[in-house]
Amino acid sequence: MDKVKRAWIVAPFGACLLLLGFQSAQAETQDCTNITAIPATISTQGVYCLKQHVNAALASGAAITINVNNVTLDCNEFKIGNLPAGAGTDANGVQASGRNNVTVRNCGIRGFRNGVMLTNGLYRVEGNSFDQQTQAGITVSGDGSTVRGNNVVDTGGSTIPGIEDFVGINGSGDMDIIDNTVDAVVATGGSDGDVFGILTTGNDAGTIKGNRIRNLAKDGSGHRAGIWNSGGNHVTIEENTVVLSSPLIVGEAGIRCGDGLILNGASRENTILGTGLLNEVLALLNCSPAGGDFVNPL
Repeated sequence: MDKVKRAWIVAPFGACLLLLGFQSAQAETQDCTNITAIPATISTQGVYCLKQHVNAALASGAAITINVNNVTLDCNEFKIGNLPAGAGTDANGVQASGRNNVTVRNCGIRGFRNGVMLTNGLYRVEGNSFDQQTQAGITVSGDGSTVRGNNVVDTGGSTIPGIEDFVGINGSGDMDIIDNTVDAVVATGGSDGDVFGILTTGNDAGTIKGNRIRNLAKDGSGHRAGIWNSGGNHVTIEENTVVLSSPLIVGEAGIRCGDGLILNGASRENTILGTGLLNEVLALLNCSPAGGDFVNPL
C-alpha cells in the first residue's frame, strides 16, 4: 500500500481516537452544583456533584442530606471521607428519607456507619465505591429502587453498643440488586454479630442478579449468609457467586430465597463455593431451582 493511501486510513483513525478521548473527558458531570464541604444539605432539586474530595470527622448526622425529590448526586469519582471519626461514628455518608427520583452515583464513600441511608422512597445507587463503613455499605428501602454496579469493601467494626448485624447491601421493598461486589463483611469482635453479603426484607418480585460476595466473617455465636431474603415472595436470584471461607452451620445459608419451607423464590445459574460437606444443603435454602446452579462444598 502506498504512503498516500496509508495516510487516508490513519488520519480518520487518529481523528476517531481524538474524538473518543474528548468524549471520555466529557463524561464527567460538570454542569452541576459543586458541594465543596461537608456536612451539606440539598434542599433544591437538580444535579449536584463533587469536583474535589471532601472530608470530615462526623460523630453523627450525615455528610450529605437530601431533603427534596428529583436530585442527582454525581461525585465524579471523588471521595466523601469520614475516617477520622473512628469506629464509634453514628454518621451516614448520604442520607434521605421519603424522597423520590434520587440518584447517587460515582461516589467514593468511606468511614461512615452507613455509606448511604436512603429510606422510604425511590432511589438509584449506581457505580459507587464504599469502603470501611462500620455497619452497612448500602442501606436502601423503597419499591422500585435499584442498587447496581457498586463495590462494597471492608464493612464492619462498629463499636456502638448493641449492633449485631453487619451488612454489605441492605435492601427493603421490591427492588433490583444487580452486578455489585461485596468483599469482606466482618462483625465486631465480642458482638456475637451476624454478617450478610446482601440482606433483603419484603422484596416481592425483585431481582438479585450477577453479584459477587466473599469474605464474610461472623463473630462468636453469630451467623453468616451470602444472600438472605426475609419476608418476600417470588424473588428471582440468578448468576450470583458466593464464596465462603469456612463450612456453613444450621441457621446460615449461601443463598436463602425466602421464609419457611415454601419454595417461594427461583434460583438460576448461581455458584456457591465452600459450604462444607456436611451442610451442602444450606447452599440454596428455600429456593425453587430453575436450572444451572452449581455448588462445590469445598
